[in-house]
Amino acid sequence: MKMIENDLTQGSVFRKLWVFTLPFIGANLLQTLYNMVDIYIVGRYAATADISAVSVAGTITSTFLMLLVGLSVGATVIVGQRYGAGDRDSLRSVVSTAFTITWVTGAVLMILLALLAVPALGWINTPQEAMPGAVRYLLICSIGFVFQAVYNMLSGILRGMGDSRSPLLFVGVSTVFNIFGDILLVGVFHMGAAGAAIATVCAQFLCMVYGIRHVRQRDFPFDFKHISLDRTEAVRLLRVGIPVALQEFMVLFSFIVLEGIINRFGVHVSAAVGILDRIFFFATIPTYAFNASISAMAAQNIGAGERKRAVSCLWYGVLLSGIFAIVFFTLGWLIPEKIVGIFSEDPAVVTNGVLYYTGYKFEYPLCSLAFCVNGFINGTGHTRLTLINNVVSAYLVRIPACLIAGNSFHSGLLAVGFALPMASLMQVIVGFAFFFSGRWKKKLL
Repeated sequence: MKMIENDLTQGSVFRKLWVFTLPFIGANLLQTLYNMVDIYIVGRYAATADISAVSVAGTITSTFLMLLVGLSVGATVIVGQRYGAGDRDSLRSVVSTAFTITWVTGAVLMILLALLAVPALGWINTPQEAMPGAVRYLLICSIGFVFQAVYNMLSGILRGMGDSRSPLLFVGVSTVFNIFGDILLVGVFHMGAAGAAIATVCAQFLCMVYGIRHVRQRDFPFDFKHISLDRTEAVRLLRVGIPVALQEFMVLFSFIVLEGIINRFGVHVSAAVGILDRIFFFATIPTYAFNASISAMAAQNIGAGERKRAVSCLWYGVLLSGIFAIVFFTLGWLIPEKIVGIFSEDPAVVTNGVLYYTGYKFEYPLCSLAFCVNGFINGTGHTRLTLINNVVSAYLVRIPACLIAGNSFHSGLLAVGFALPMASLMQVIVGFAFFFSGRWKKKLL
C-alpha cells in the first residue's frame, strides 16, 4: 500500500518548497482553466449576454466556495502540525471530524445558494439580458457544492500530510471532462450558460468519486464509511478554519459588491470585467500555489519546532512567487489587447477590458507578497489576524477607493482598476508588520 505522506521538515528548504509547490501550480492551473474554459467556449459559441451570465454567476459561486476552501485550510494546518510533531495517532479522529463537518457545510451551502440565486443576482445589478442565463447557471451549480466540499477537504488533508500531487490528479481528471462537456453542451447543443453549468457539476462529481477511490487504495486515515465527530477536534478545526473561511468569503463578497457597482454600466463592461477577473485568477496561479504550500510547510515545521526553517519557506516563497508576478505584470503592460481579445472579439468588450487592465495589473506583484505572508501566518495558526487584515482591507480600502475613484471623479473603469491594488498594499504592510513583530511565535494549537 503506497503511503501518501511526505515529511517537509527535512532536506533543502528551497527544493522542498519548489517541488511541493509545482503540483499546487498544476492543480491551480487546471482549476483556473476549468473556469476559463466556460468563459472561452461560451464566448465563442454563445452571445455576449451568456458571457456576462457565466462571469457574474461564477463570481457568486466562487465566493460561496471559499467557505469550503477555508475549512480545508484549517485541516491543512492542524494535520500539518500534528504530522510535523510526529503525532500520527490522532489523525484518524481529525480526518473523520473534518469530513463530517464538510459534508454538512456542503449541503447547507447547496441549499443556501439555490435559495439566494435570484435575489443575489438582483443585488449586484446583473444586466437584464444576462439574468435568465445567470439564474440557470447558479441553480445548476448549487448541486455541485457537496461534491466540491468533499474534494476540497480531501485535498486540504492530503496537503497537510505533505501530498500535493494527488489533488493535481483529481483536478486533472475533472478538467478534461469539463472541457469535453463544454464543447458538447455549449458548442454542439448550444445550451449557453446552462450547458456550461451542467458540464461543471458533472465534472465536480467525477472529481469527488475519483479522489475517494484514489485515497482508499492508499494509507489514508479514513475509510469514508464510519463517520464520527470528535468534539475537541471539531473545536480546533473550526477555530482555525472559520477565520480563513470567513476571510475568503468576505474578500470575494467584496468583489461581488464591486460587480454590483460595475454592472450598472451595462453588459459590455460586465463582460469585460468578468474576463479580466478570469485572467487575474490565471495570472495569480503561482501566487495561490505558494500561499497554500507555505501554509502546509510552515505548519509541519512549526509542529516540529523548526521555526527558522518555517521562516525560510516564507522568504523562498516570496522570491519564487515574485518572479511569476513580474512576468504576468509585464505581459499585462505590453499586450493587454491581445490578452483580452483571446476571450472576446467584441470591440466594446476589448476596449473596456484594456481600460480596466491599466491599473489592475499592479495587483499581481502586491498579491504575490500579500498571499505569501498570509500563507505563513495561517500556517502558524494565527488565522484570525489574516481574517481581520483581509476584511478590513476589502471593506475599508478596496470598496471605498473604487466608489470614490469610479463615481466621484467620474473616471470609470480606469480609476477603478488603479484603486483595486490599494487593498493588497494594506495587506502587505499589516502582514509583514505582524511577522517582524515575532508575535506569530505564540503557540495556538
